[in-house]
Amino acid sequence: MVFAILLVLLAAAIAWAVVTNPFSRFSVIKQTYVAEFTEEAFTAINENHKLRIRQSWPWRTFSFYVKSFVHIASTRYVASPGSSAKTVDGIIADIHAHRFRPEKLLLTSGDHFSSLFVRNLGVFYYPMLDAQVVGVKNGHDWHDRQAVYLQTLAYALGVFDKRPIPVTTIVPTGSRHATCMNYYVYPSDTVYGVLFALAALLGKEKAAPFAYGEKAHTLGTVPAAEILLHEYKATLKALYKDYRTTVFDESTGLIRTDIHLSGAKDITRRTCAFYDNVVFWKTSELAQTLGVADKKINLKALKQTILDTFWLEDEGYFLEDLSTEGIDAKYYSSDWLIVLTTGFLDPADPNEQKYFARNVEYIQRMGIDKPFAIKYQHETRAHRQFFWARVAFAAYGGDVVWSFWGMEYIKVLLRLYDATGAANYLERANFHLKAYEKAMLRDGGFPEVFDDKGKLYETWIYRSIRQTGWVIGFEQARAMRDAVGAKQSAHTKPKPAGKPKATPKTLGAKKARKASR
Repeated sequence: MVFAILLVLLAAAIAWAVVTNPFSRFSVIKQTYVAEFTEEAFTAINENHKLRIRQSWPWRTFSFYVKSFVHIASTRYVASPGSSAKTVDGIIADIHAHRFRPEKLLLTSGDHFSSLFVRNLGVFYYPMLDAQVVGVKNGHDWHDRQAVYLQTLAYALGVFDKRPIPVTTIVPTGSRHATCMNYYVYPSDTVYGVLFALAALLGKEKAAPFAYGEKAHTLGTVPAAEILLHEYKATLKALYKDYRTTVFDESTGLIRTDIHLSGAKDITRRTCAFYDNVVFWKTSELAQTLGVADKKINLKALKQTILDTFWLEDEGYFLEDLSTEGIDAKYYSSDWLIVLTTGFLDPADPNEQKYFARNVEYIQRMGIDKPFAIKYQHETRAHRQFFWARVAFAAYGGDVVWSFWGMEYIKVLLRLYDATGAANYLERANFHLKAYEKAMLRDGGFPEVFDDKGKLYETWIYRSIRQTGWVIGFEQARAMRDAVGAKQSAHTKPKPAGKPKATPKTLGAKKARKASR
């Protein structure tokens, strides 16, 4: 009898996981914020007050285990849809039609990622509002990109208004219900995602690392974003205050070393990671720009402290984190590339160019960009990962190829080429873009991750998403390549690669070790 009851409960939980997937044909999820386009600008119907938060242990258990397992297993063993298009542009059009849908609740990476990982707004989907990316020529692509981005931010704000504590993930658990979860610990980049999206929608933050071409579109989200800022300013202040109080050590000027944080590389346990510090710097800058910082921070001093602590002058790359193991082994991680999108460093600045050029040298020397860009590192380091991740997909945060970071690496190469004229940067960027085009045609999409041989990543439980909306980053990189290449060929002849201007030596690993004590 007990076994029968458990089976019924399990079947009910699985069924509820299906119908609370916003992208399922059987979905019961309702939108509480709907953007409408009128006279070149968006307005909205905001019913976020109808949202309800479920945080009891049964709902948290259901969200973390049942929903995750059902969706991941479904992608692995039931369906992993690919595009039937035979051209790269056709595949891109299919992905846009599949992922950027304003009639759905939110913007996600797709397939088993049916919940909102809030960092997506500032990290994986920051190019959504890049008006230099023409996009799919179907007459409404730019409208859809703006609408789905705006609606997703508004949904997150509606949830946080009810519970102003940063979490990595908002899980839809009912028609207008949500459960807030951390995968796997307190987030380093959720507040960044929220503030970046709002600033970009307001036209106060660029959706590209640099201006590389003519704008093809006009931003229509400013009026709606201004209303969101006004309505949720108290919520934004509470989120930033909780974040700063939780993660930042005011005495050292760095992220605390007695906690772990969940960032883009969330399956790995790290201590005061370089990524987390750069994200804190940018989040604080955005908070001050938007007027939601509880107290200001000296951004210039913070930046210098981060550089002094993490730059390894002798090795030529940024130290991954300040864990004892990380310092002793001088660990590298490719999420250092966040310095480009955040504007923390600029390859075109002669005083900062060295950081990029030497990192590129290290990446190429260690084969981290092979078979194409780019792996987190040249080894798996499974022992650094949280238990379930280590069991299910050990290489995921290690030596698999990440398409998003691959695009960021390509953008670094293009920016270096634009700044130096060194032909090898453009050649490598072209190589990687062509490799991705070949993989897209082979796999029928723009996969999330590839294995270390360049094939679609699969384990006994996990399969990479084939048609992830991260393709918008590929479109941005391709547009940059076309614009930068055309500009250089029109004005200058490529110069041989040379050594960038040196910057003052920083404290590197020695100071990193000292700072971690």
